[in-house]
Amino acid sequence: MTIVHGGNVYELSALAGCSPEEILDFSASINPLGPPPGLEEELSGCFGLLQSYPDIHCRKLIEAISNFHGVDPACIVVTNGSTELIYWLPRALGVGRALAVLPAFGEYVKAFELHGTRLEKLFPTPGECFQPGVEQLEAALRKEPFDAVLLTNPSSPAGSLLGDETLDWIVKKSAGSGPIVLVDEVFVDFCEEASLRPFVEGARNLALIRSFTKFYGLPGLRIGYLLAPPGIAERVRGFLPPWSVSTHAQAAGAFCLGRQDYRLRTLELIAEQRRNLTLELSAIPGLEVFPGAANFLLVRMHPDLPPASGLKTDIFKRYRILIRDCGSFEGLGERYFRVAVRLPDQNNRLIAALKDVLSRPG
Repeated sequence: MTIVHGGNVYELSALAGCSPEEILDFSASINPLGPPPGLEEELSGCFGLLQSYPDIHCRKLIEAISNFHGVDPACIVVTNGSTELIYWLPRALGVGRALAVLPAFGEYVKAFELHGTRLEKLFPTPGECFQPGVEQLEAALRKEPFDAVLLTNPSSPAGSLLGDETLDWIVKKSAGSGPIVLVDEVFVDFCEEASLRPFVEGARNLALIRSFTKFYGLPGLRIGYLLAPPGIAERVRGFLPPWSVSTHAQAAGAFCLGRQDYRLRTLELIAEQRRNLTLELSAIPGLEVFPGAANFLLVRMHPDLPPASGLKTDIFKRYRILIRDCGSFEGLGERYFRVAVRLPDQNNRLIAALKDVLSRPG
Protein backbone atom coordinates (compact mmCIF):
# COMPACT_ATOMS: atom_id res chain seq x y z
CA MET A 1 0.00 0.00 0.00
CA THR A 2 1.56 3.29 -1.14
CA ILE A 3 0.81 6.41 0.92
CA VAL A 4 1.06 9.90 -0.56
CA HIS A 5 2.54 12.54 1.76
CA GLY A 6 3.10 16.26 1.62
CA GLY A 7 6.50 17.88 2.01
CA ASN A 8 8.27 15.82 -0.69
CA VAL A 9 10.47 18.77 -1.69
CA TYR A 10 13.55 16.62 -2.30
CA GLU A 11 11.84 14.46 -4.91
CA LEU A 12 10.13 17.39 -6.63
CA SER A 13 13.22 19.57 -6.69
CA ALA A 14 15.17 16.77 -8.38
CA LEU A 15 12.45 16.37 -11.02
CA ALA A 16 12.17 20.12 -11.57
CA GLY A 17 15.91 20.76 -11.65
CA CYS A 18 15.83 23.25 -8.79
CA SER A 19 17.02 23.28 -5.18
CA PRO A 20 14.64 22.37 -2.32
CA GLU A 21 15.12 25.91 -0.98
CA GLU A 22 13.48 27.33 -4.12
CA ILE A 23 10.20 25.58 -3.29
CA LEU A 24 7.65 27.35 -1.10
CA ASP A 25 6.05 24.39 0.62
CA PHE A 26 2.38 24.72 1.61
CA SER A 27 1.87 20.94 1.47
CA ALA A 28 3.43 20.17 4.87
CA SER A 29 1.82 21.88 7.86
CA ILE A 30 4.91 22.84 9.86
CA ASN A 31 5.32 25.91 12.09
CA PRO A 32 6.55 28.64 9.68
CA LEU A 33 8.66 30.19 12.46
CA GLY A 34 10.94 27.17 12.37
CA PRO A 35 12.33 25.52 15.54
CA PRO A 36 12.48 27.62 18.73
CA PRO A 37 15.38 30.09 19.03
CA GLY A 38 18.28 28.64 21.01
CA LEU A 39 17.67 25.05 19.94
CA GLU A 40 20.75 24.98 17.72
CA GLU A 41 22.97 25.91 20.66
CA GLU A 42 21.19 23.38 22.87
CA LEU A 43 21.87 20.57 20.40
CA SER A 44 25.48 21.66 19.89
CA GLY A 45 25.98 21.29 23.63
CA CYS A 46 24.90 17.65 23.33
CA PHE A 47 27.50 16.78 20.72
CA GLY A 48 29.83 15.15 23.23
CA LEU A 49 27.03 12.78 24.29
CA LEU A 50 26.86 11.16 20.85
CA GLN A 51 29.62 8.71 21.79
CA SER A 52 27.18 7.12 24.25
CA TYR A 53 23.83 5.44 23.69
CA PRO A 54 20.76 7.63 24.25
CA ASP A 55 18.96 7.34 27.57
CA ILE A 56 16.95 4.17 26.98
CA HIS A 57 14.19 5.43 29.31
CA CYS A 58 14.00 8.99 27.89
CA ARG A 59 13.82 10.27 31.48
CA LYS A 60 14.59 13.94 30.88
CA LEU A 61 12.05 14.23 28.07
CA ILE A 62 9.37 12.30 29.93
CA GLU A 63 9.88 14.54 32.96
CA ALA A 64 9.48 17.62 30.73
CA ILE A 65 6.29 16.24 29.15
CA SER A 66 4.95 15.31 32.60
CA ASN A 67 5.55 18.82 33.94
CA PHE A 68 4.17 20.51 30.84
CA HIS A 69 0.92 18.54 30.73
CA GLY A 70 0.53 17.80 34.44
CA VAL A 71 0.40 14.07 33.67
CA ASP A 72 1.95 11.21 35.64
CA PRO A 73 5.19 9.97 33.97
CA ALA A 74 3.71 6.46 34.01
CA CYS A 75 1.18 7.70 31.42
CA ILE A 76 3.84 8.79 28.90
CA VAL A 77 5.55 6.77 26.17
CA VAL A 78 8.11 8.53 23.94
CA THR A 79 8.71 7.29 20.40
CA ASN A 80 10.74 8.04 17.27
CA GLY A 81 7.99 10.25 15.86
CA SER A 82 4.25 9.67 16.12
CA THR A 83 4.35 7.53 12.96
CA GLU A 84 6.45 4.88 14.73
CA LEU A 85 3.82 4.87 17.45
CA ILE A 86 1.04 4.40 14.89
CA TYR A 87 2.70 1.26 13.58
CA TRP A 88 3.23 -0.26 17.03
CA LEU A 89 -0.23 0.45 18.47
CA PRO A 90 -2.25 -2.28 16.66
CA ARG A 91 0.24 -4.96 17.69
CA ALA A 92 0.85 -3.69 21.22
CA LEU A 93 -2.86 -3.34 21.96
CA GLY A 94 -3.93 -6.51 20.15
CA VAL A 95 -6.37 -4.75 17.82
CA GLY A 96 -8.19 -7.38 15.79
CA ARG A 97 -11.11 -5.19 14.71
CA ALA A 98 -11.12 -1.41 14.56
CA LEU A 99 -13.40 1.43 13.54
CA ALA A 100 -11.54 4.28 11.78
CA VAL A 101 -13.08 7.68 11.12
CA LEU A 102 -11.84 8.93 7.75
CA PRO A 103 -10.40 10.92 6.04
CA ALA A 104 -7.28 10.75 8.19
CA PHE A 105 -3.51 10.34 7.97
CA GLY A 106 -3.02 7.45 5.54
CA GLU A 107 -0.48 5.62 7.68
CA TYR A 108 -3.22 4.58 10.11
CA VAL A 109 -4.98 2.40 7.56
CA LYS A 110 -1.67 0.95 6.38
CA ALA A 111 -0.51 0.21 9.96
CA PHE A 112 -3.75 -1.56 10.85
CA GLU A 113 -3.86 -3.53 7.62
CA LEU A 114 -0.24 -4.67 7.97
CA HIS A 115 -1.13 -6.00 11.41
CA GLY A 116 -4.07 -7.90 9.91
CA THR A 117 -6.68 -5.76 11.67
CA ARG A 118 -10.18 -5.97 10.25
CA LEU A 119 -10.96 -2.33 9.58
CA GLU A 120 -14.40 -0.73 9.37
CA LYS A 121 -14.38 2.79 7.93
CA LEU A 122 -16.72 5.60 8.92
CA PHE A 123 -17.01 8.64 6.62
CA PRO A 124 -18.62 11.78 8.10
CA THR A 125 -19.89 14.23 5.49
CA PRO A 126 -18.45 17.60 4.41
CA GLY A 127 -21.47 19.18 6.07
CA GLU A 128 -20.23 17.73 9.35
CA CYS A 129 -16.72 19.02 8.59
CA PHE A 130 -15.68 15.36 8.43
CA GLN A 131 -16.14 14.79 12.18
CA PRO A 132 -18.53 12.11 13.50
CA GLY A 133 -21.50 12.62 15.76
CA VAL A 134 -22.42 10.36 18.66
CA GLU A 135 -25.27 8.73 16.73
CA GLN A 136 -22.91 7.74 13.90
CA LEU A 137 -20.41 6.23 16.31
CA GLU A 138 -23.02 4.37 18.33
CA ALA A 139 -24.64 3.00 15.17
CA ALA A 140 -21.29 1.64 14.01
CA LEU A 141 -20.56 0.06 17.39
CA ARG A 142 -23.96 -1.62 17.48
CA LYS A 143 -23.22 -3.42 14.22
CA GLU A 144 -20.23 -5.34 15.57
CA PRO A 145 -17.75 -5.25 18.47
CA PHE A 146 -14.49 -3.38 17.98
CA ASP A 147 -11.21 -3.50 19.88
CA ALA A 148 -10.41 0.12 19.03
CA VAL A 149 -11.96 3.29 17.64
CA LEU A 150 -9.71 5.79 15.85
CA LEU A 151 -10.52 9.51 15.67
CA THR A 152 -8.51 12.68 15.04
CA ASN A 153 -8.79 16.00 16.86
CA PRO A 154 -8.27 18.34 15.07
CA SER A 155 -8.99 16.21 12.04
CA SER A 156 -6.51 15.95 9.19
CA PRO A 157 -6.83 17.10 6.50
CA ALA A 158 -10.01 19.01 7.43
CA GLY A 159 -8.67 20.71 10.58
CA SER A 160 -12.03 20.55 12.36
CA LEU A 161 -12.55 19.75 16.04
CA LEU A 162 -14.69 17.03 17.54
CA GLY A 163 -18.00 18.36 18.87
CA ASP A 164 -18.63 18.69 22.60
CA GLU A 165 -21.11 15.80 22.59
CA THR A 166 -18.60 13.55 20.86
CA LEU A 167 -15.88 14.53 23.35
CA ASP A 168 -18.23 13.69 26.23
CA TRP A 169 -18.99 10.37 24.53
CA ILE A 170 -15.26 9.58 24.30
CA VAL A 171 -14.72 10.36 27.98
CA LYS A 172 -17.60 8.09 29.02
CA LYS A 173 -16.76 5.33 26.56
CA SER A 174 -13.07 5.24 27.54
CA ALA A 175 -13.94 4.97 31.23
CA GLY A 176 -15.55 1.56 30.69
CA SER A 177 -14.50 -1.82 29.41
CA GLY A 178 -15.34 -1.19 25.76
CA PRO A 179 -12.97 -0.50 22.87
CA ILE A 180 -9.81 1.53 23.29
CA VAL A 181 -10.41 5.03 21.94
CA LEU A 182 -7.35 6.19 20.00
CA VAL A 183 -7.31 9.93 19.34
CA ASP A 184 -4.74 11.50 17.04
CA GLU A 185 -3.87 14.87 18.62
CA VAL A 186 -0.76 15.71 16.63
CA PHE A 187 -2.20 19.15 15.74
CA VAL A 188 -3.89 19.88 19.05
CA ASP A 189 -0.97 22.07 20.24
CA PHE A 190 -2.60 24.81 18.17
CA CYS A 191 -5.79 24.48 20.24
CA GLU A 192 -4.66 22.77 23.45
CA GLU A 193 -7.95 23.56 25.16
CA ALA A 194 -9.56 20.92 22.90
CA SER A 195 -7.24 18.12 24.08
CA LEU A 196 -8.56 15.12 25.99
CA ARG A 197 -5.38 15.17 28.06
CA PRO A 198 -7.16 16.07 31.35
CA PHE A 199 -9.07 12.76 31.18
CA VAL A 200 -6.13 10.41 30.59
CA GLU A 201 -5.34 9.48 34.18
CA GLY A 202 -8.97 8.79 35.04
CA ALA A 203 -9.61 6.73 31.91
CA ARG A 204 -9.34 3.03 31.33
CA ASN A 205 -9.26 2.82 27.54
CA LEU A 206 -8.01 6.13 26.14
CA ALA A 207 -4.81 6.76 24.17
CA LEU A 208 -3.73 10.14 22.76
CA ILE A 209 -1.12 10.39 20.01
CA ARG A 210 1.02 13.54 20.17
CA SER A 211 3.94 14.97 18.21
CA PHE A 212 6.62 17.68 18.31
CA THR A 213 6.74 17.83 14.50
CA LYS A 214 4.01 20.31 13.63
CA PHE A 215 4.02 22.90 16.40
CA TYR A 216 7.76 23.03 17.06
CA GLY A 217 8.89 22.70 13.45
CA LEU A 218 10.93 19.53 13.99
CA PRO A 219 10.01 16.97 11.30
CA GLY A 220 13.69 16.10 10.85
CA LEU A 221 14.19 15.01 14.47
CA ARG A 222 11.26 12.57 14.83
CA ILE A 223 9.76 13.02 18.30
CA GLY A 224 6.35 11.66 19.21
CA TYR A 225 4.67 10.45 22.37
CA LEU A 226 1.63 8.67 23.75
CA LEU A 227 -0.52 9.84 26.64
CA ALA A 228 -2.51 6.94 28.08
CA PRO A 229 -3.50 5.30 31.38
CA PRO A 230 -0.53 3.46 32.93
CA GLY A 231 -1.79 0.02 31.90
CA ILE A 232 -2.00 0.93 28.21
CA ALA A 233 1.24 2.90 28.35
CA GLU A 234 3.07 -0.07 29.80
CA ARG A 235 1.74 -2.42 27.11
CA VAL A 236 2.93 -0.10 24.35
CA ARG A 237 6.27 0.56 26.04
CA GLY A 238 6.97 -3.17 26.08
CA PHE A 239 6.89 -3.37 22.28
CA LEU A 240 9.24 -0.51 21.48
CA PRO A 241 12.80 -1.20 20.35
CA PRO A 242 15.55 0.14 22.63
CA TRP A 243 17.25 3.48 21.96
CA SER A 244 14.79 4.47 19.22
CA VAL A 245 14.72 8.11 20.37
CA SER A 246 18.07 9.78 19.75
CA THR A 247 20.01 11.89 22.23
CA HIS A 248 19.39 15.02 20.17
CA ALA A 249 15.67 14.28 19.86
CA GLN A 250 15.31 13.84 23.61
CA ALA A 251 17.20 17.06 24.31
CA ALA A 252 15.23 19.00 21.69
CA GLY A 253 11.88 17.88 23.05
CA ALA A 254 12.71 18.89 26.60
CA PHE A 255 14.08 22.23 25.41
CA CYS A 256 11.02 23.06 23.29
CA LEU A 257 8.53 22.49 26.08
CA GLY A 258 10.21 25.23 28.10
CA ARG A 259 9.90 27.90 25.40
CA GLN A 260 6.71 29.68 26.49
CA ASP A 261 7.43 32.89 24.54
CA TYR A 262 7.82 30.88 21.34
CA ARG A 263 4.60 29.02 22.06
CA LEU A 264 2.59 32.21 22.57
CA ARG A 265 4.10 33.82 19.49
CA THR A 266 3.20 30.76 17.41
CA LEU A 267 -0.40 30.70 18.63
CA GLU A 268 -0.85 34.41 17.91
CA LEU A 269 0.72 34.19 14.45
CA ILE A 270 -1.22 31.11 13.33
CA ALA A 271 -4.57 32.39 14.60
CA GLU A 272 -4.17 35.71 12.80
CA GLN A 273 -2.84 34.27 9.56
CA ARG A 274 -5.43 31.47 9.52
CA ARG A 275 -8.19 34.10 9.68
CA ASN A 276 -6.57 36.18 6.94
CA LEU A 277 -5.88 33.20 4.70
CA THR A 278 -9.46 31.96 5.13
CA LEU A 279 -10.83 35.32 4.00
CA GLU A 280 -8.46 35.56 1.02
CA LEU A 281 -9.10 32.01 -0.17
CA SER A 282 -12.86 32.36 0.25
CA ALA A 283 -12.80 35.48 -1.93
CA ILE A 284 -11.44 33.49 -4.90
CA PRO A 285 -14.35 32.37 -7.11
CA GLY A 286 -14.99 28.64 -6.93
CA LEU A 287 -13.19 27.96 -3.64
CA GLU A 288 -14.88 26.90 -0.41
CA VAL A 289 -12.76 26.91 2.76
CA PHE A 290 -13.57 24.64 5.68
CA PRO A 291 -13.20 26.15 9.17
CA GLY A 292 -9.99 24.90 10.76
CA ALA A 293 -8.44 24.98 14.23
CA ALA A 294 -4.88 23.99 13.30
CA ASN A 295 -2.16 25.44 11.05
CA PHE A 296 -3.69 24.41 7.72
CA LEU A 297 -6.90 24.83 5.74
CA LEU A 298 -8.87 22.40 3.60
CA VAL A 299 -10.34 23.85 0.41
CA ARG A 300 -13.03 22.41 -1.87
CA MET A 301 -13.08 23.46 -5.53
CA HIS A 302 -16.18 24.06 -7.64
CA PRO A 303 -16.74 21.33 -10.29
CA ASP A 304 -16.19 23.90 -13.05
CA LEU A 305 -12.58 24.33 -11.96
CA PRO A 306 -9.80 21.90 -12.92
CA PRO A 307 -9.09 19.09 -10.42
CA ALA A 308 -6.74 19.70 -7.51
CA SER A 309 -4.05 17.55 -9.09
CA GLY A 310 -3.96 19.87 -12.09
CA LEU A 311 -3.91 22.94 -9.87
CA LYS A 312 -1.02 21.48 -7.89
CA THR A 313 0.96 20.86 -11.09
CA ASP A 314 0.28 24.28 -12.58
CA ILE A 315 1.05 26.31 -9.50
CA PHE A 316 4.28 24.38 -8.94
CA LYS A 317 5.46 24.78 -12.53
CA ARG A 318 4.71 28.49 -12.63
CA TYR A 319 5.58 29.59 -9.10
CA ARG A 320 7.47 26.75 -7.38
CA ILE A 321 4.69 26.70 -4.79
CA LEU A 322 3.68 23.26 -3.50
CA ILE A 323 0.15 22.60 -2.23
CA ARG A 324 -1.35 19.32 -0.97
CA ASP A 325 -3.62 17.58 -3.45
CA CYS A 326 -6.05 15.66 -1.21
CA GLY A 327 -7.20 13.14 -3.80
CA SER A 328 -5.28 10.40 -1.99
CA PHE A 329 -7.32 10.80 1.21
CA GLU A 330 -10.12 8.26 1.47
CA GLY A 331 -13.39 10.14 1.73
CA LEU A 332 -12.27 13.18 -0.24
CA GLY A 333 -11.54 13.35 -3.97
CA GLU A 334 -10.18 15.35 -6.85
CA ARG A 335 -11.88 18.60 -5.77
CA TYR A 336 -10.01 19.06 -2.49
CA PHE A 337 -6.63 20.56 -1.64
CA ARG A 338 -4.95 21.65 1.58
CA VAL A 339 -2.60 24.52 2.32
CA ALA A 340 -0.49 25.24 5.38
CA VAL A 341 -0.76 28.54 7.23
CA ARG A 342 2.57 30.30 6.76
CA LEU A 343 4.08 33.76 7.21
CA PRO A 344 2.18 36.81 5.85
CA ASP A 345 4.36 37.41 2.78
CA GLN A 346 4.33 33.70 1.94
CA ASN A 347 0.55 33.51 2.27
CA ASN A 348 0.28 36.54 -0.01
CA ARG A 349 2.41 34.78 -2.63
CA LEU A 350 0.11 31.76 -2.45
CA ILE A 351 -3.03 33.85 -2.92
CA ALA A 352 -1.56 35.75 -5.87
CA ALA A 353 -0.47 32.50 -7.52
CA LEU A 354 -3.87 30.84 -7.01
CA LYS A 355 -5.68 33.84 -8.45
CA ASP A 356 -3.45 33.80 -11.51
CA VAL A 357 -3.59 30.05 -12.17
CA LEU A 358 -7.34 29.73 -11.58
CA SER A 359 -8.13 32.70 -13.81
CA ARG A 360 -6.36 31.21 -16.83
CA PRO A 361 -8.66 29.69 -19.47
CA GLY A 362 -8.83 25.92 -19.78
